[in-house]
Amino acid sequence: MLKISQKLEYAIRAMIELAARRDGAQPVPARELASAQQIPLRFLEQQLGALGRAGLVESSRGAGGGYRLARDPQDITVAQVADAIEGQLAPMFCLEESDHTCFADSRCGLQGFWGDVANAIAKVLEETTVADLVARQRRAAPVFSAADLTSRLS
Repeated sequence: MLKISQKLEYAIRAMIELAARRDGAQPVPARELASAQQIPLRFLEQQLGALGRAGLVESSRGAGGGYRLARDPQDITVAQVADAIEGQLAPMFCLEESDHTCFADSRCGLQGFWGDVANAIAKVLEETTVADLVARQRRAAPVFSAADLTSRLS
């Protein structure tokens, strides 16, 4: 089965956490995001950098600094997050435009099949927003982050 990288998994989890905390005016420190989602801080910082370069998150430095979503979670698709972290996803090397190493390049029935698989995956990623994932998470586990747990106990 196809596997999603841990980098992308962590980036999506960070985006869900930021979206869930969007009501707060303060940016969320990377350390707090890492703790809430059980992501190694150094690894998370790399993903946040890529998300920032893609215009999906904004960062602020100094006391009270941290990260926040750059746009409404309804306007950020999982495809945009995946592109920021992984670049274009292709399930097979032969679907990459720059790769012509296959002996049957563009003369293979499997290439069309893998193209169909790639298109199906792309459709799901493009149709799913970060807001959709937050809603799914809340249905599956109503208390899903340290921030949520803290606010419910207060």
